[in-house]
Amino acid sequence: MKIGKILNKINEGKRPIVAVTKSDFESLYFKLNKIVDLLGGLQIDNKHVVIKINLCDARTPETGAITHPLVLEALLRLLRERYENLKISVVESDATVVLANDFIKWFGFEGVLKKWEAKFINLSEIESEKIKLDGKRIKELAIPKLLIDNIFFISLAKLKTNILTKISCSLKNQFGCLPDVEKSIYHPFLDEVIAEINYLIKPNFSLVDGIIAMGGAQGPAYGIPIRANLIIGGKDPVAVDAYCARLIGFSPYLVGHIRKSFEKGIGSMKYEVVGEKIASLNFEVNKFEMILFRWGSNLKRKLTKNYRNN
Repeated sequence: MKIGKILNKINEGKRPIVAVTKSDFESLYFKLNKIVDLLGGLQIDNKHVVIKINLCDARTPETGAITHPLVLEALLRLLRERYENLKISVVESDATVVLANDFIKWFGFEGVLKKWEAKFINLSEIESEKIKLDGKRIKELAIPKLLIDNIFFISLAKLKTNILTKISCSLKNQFGCLPDVEKSIYHPFLDEVIAEINYLIKPNFSLVDGIIAMGGAQGPAYGIPIRANLIIGGKDPVAVDAYCARLIGFSPYLVGHIRKSFEKGIGSMKYEVVGEKIASLNFEVNKFEMILFRWGSNLKRKLTKNYRNN
């Protein structure tokens, strides 16, 4: 479909667009430009651009577990070449298995940030604000003040399975915006928390890095690297994740945080795919095995909590 027709559909207020294209690292910059063009541009208006990357564990980019620095570099290059005088920050927070400042050094991000004049900010080290919520079990969340300022927010997520939430893409990426180190306290009601976070800080642009994706039952950190050679983008994070869920092999209606985000009005579960048609991919998902790993993870969390309390 031509870009002009796509833009007409966007202007008519129809289903949100999910743009998809095949890509390897060599063609990444040009394919990323195609994604942005298919979406009608980004309309940044020289705001402060904040990019949330995914550093979920001490795993190298080749495993598919974390944002690949080459994908970040392509995005930074696009921003610098399309928009003048932007202030750009790249963010991540600490967690029980994440030392964000060290991971930036270890996994090849420092040179990329310096080259394209972007600053890394550890969300666990800056001021936060407690925001009251009307959730069933979540009554307030601490959100870094940076993210509730007038920014243009980009979620640079990975295409991955997740033993707790089935998939980990754009919506789940914002879970890492919480400054708390002990984020596991939210695991019993993770789907609700993810929806609440995205309600507070909905991305303006969601970009999913699926060049080296992750499948299997032990994602998002120890799953199976899948050379999917894809990048996926959209301005509606629910639509983007609904597409990604189907691509991995799940119904988005059965992925709790996607459904809850839709119910909160964050986005649409119906969408129109533009770009390239993607054949079915094998993400090596054994759903029974995933249930067993999820049960084991929950048991470990409960035993750890009891041990600490005693």
